[in-house]
Amino acid sequence: MIEGKKTMRKVFFILFALLLAGGSSSFATKWLELNPEMVESRSQVIVLGTYNFKSKQKSSKGNFYGRQFQVEKVYKGKATETITAGIDVYDKGWAEEYQQDGGKFLLFLEKTKEARFLVPVAGPNGMVQVQDGRILSGHEGFYGKILSGEARTPSRAESNNDGGHLLEALLFSLTGLITFLLIIRFLATEKAKSY
Repeated sequence: MIEGKKTMRKVFFILFALLLAGGSSSFATKWLELNPEMVESRSQVIVLGTYNFKSKQKSSKGNFYGRQFQVEKVYKGKATETITAGIDVYDKGWAEEYQQDGGKFLLFLEKTKEARFLVPVAGPNGMVQVQDGRILSGHEGFYGKILSGEARTPSRAESNNDGGHLLEALLFSLTGLITFLLIIRFLATEKAKSY
């Protein structure tokens, strides 16, 4: 009976250790302010529109979550009517409130190694606030020229590019299977030791 309790404690300890190892990290962010020329030069896509905060959130390795972004105009690069754009985890609250008051964002987006979607250049630097056709977040002259410049309508989405969820599900399932097999092996070796 005592041997069984020790075995169960070991199993729970292993499970607890595995859960801790797979836990998510939290990130504190502090962005340096970049000059607008640097923000524009780093961006691969520049779009005007709004985040859909009711859409399913996509995770990344960094401090950005992907959200659907409804594109109204495209100023640089290519974009469909709806794209997945990153937003810093700490910017969601104020950004959602700002949009509820009728605000839009001129996003300067770039690719990073940490995310499978485009993210704003240096966090809030790449999220220029626009309301009633006016730039509200500083550098009005520079960003105003972009906003009043030549814009294209977004292209129609050809297909749902959401294959990332399948990969995540497969990796999660594989991790669960390996954990299950390790527990079975551990229990089998403990049972053999008790004889």
